[in-house]
Amino acid sequence: MTFLCYHTFDSAKPSPYTVDSRQFEEQMRFLAVQHIPVIPLSDYLSHLEHQTPLPPRSVVITMDDGYRAVRTKAWPVLKRHGFPFTLFVYPQAIGRHASALTWPELRRMSRAGVDIQSHSLTHPLLTHPPQAMSPEEYRDWVDNELRQSKEEIETQLHKPVTALAYPFGGYDEFIVERVRAAGYRMALTCDDGDVSRRSDPWHLHRRLVYRRNSVKRYVKFFMGKPLVLADLSPRDGERIRGPVREIQARVVNVKEILPETAKIIVDKLGNSPQPAPIDAKTGQLRFPLPVETKRGYYFVSLMARDRASPDLWRETSWLFIISRNTSKNR
Repeated sequence: MTFLCYHTFDSAKPSPYTVDSRQFEEQMRFLAVQHIPVIPLSDYLSHLEHQTPLPPRSVVITMDDGYRAVRTKAWPVLKRHGFPFTLFVYPQAIGRHASALTWPELRRMSRAGVDIQSHSLTHPLLTHPPQAMSPEEYRDWVDNELRQSKEEIETQLHKPVTALAYPFGGYDEFIVERVRAAGYRMALTCDDGDVSRRSDPWHLHRRLVYRRNSVKRYVKFFMGKPLVLADLSPRDGERIRGPVREIQARVVNVKEILPETAKIIVDKLGNSPQPAPIDAKTGQLRFPLPVETKRGYYFVSLMARDRASPDLWRETSWLFIISRNTSKNR
């Protein structure tokens, strides 16, 4: 199934994350015409925890940050189609600027059935605190971001908060641990890909919908099949203190792709796909990195053409973090 992630719909303030309301209407019409079931996030949580059945090809619609255009532009479209959605908000922004929703607006939306969940308290990159901290200070700072957001939303809306969307999509093993300790039952990333009944509830992938997404590209969200990887090095979400010389992985379903078409994008090395040498027999991938790798996030996207339908790309993505100065903050 597919989790979609939107941000704002205010065409007067265009950004890569702005989806024009006409674009959005077209995308929702596609889901309706194709009879693709749109389900609430709570149904997927019930599926994970209690194995309740889900309709095939299901879609969950999520929106991050709490922009007013969600209420004025997107919500009317969703209501016409009868589609549920989840809005992730961070309390510090609520009612603080003209483009943000207010608590009265959120209460009206919540009473009307909109699912409202947490996006932290102030929307920081949780893996990178704003200043040097001791391990105890860092833990307390993260816990405050997670717990205060949950508590304030529950106090304002009188409904339980069960899910978190990682701000900026940033997480690692420590953040996942603190999210669980704060009482959340699932967490959504910005990692590209689909989810299934076997997905880890703390690493739920989403398809980010950008302004530049054409209808053709949008349709492929629901047609493509994933690349299945094993033996990742560095692992997804892993924090590493030293330089990384190469990325390694094994493509489990290598027989279902054309390995010679494989390409890889490592964001800090540029936005252009690079050839990714995959062994056609073993599925082994070895992609060298520059000798000097900088600290920070490394988002990796791997793609290859489907063997049965070469016009379609199979894709997957993951991230790792290089942090040579981890000891100062943890």
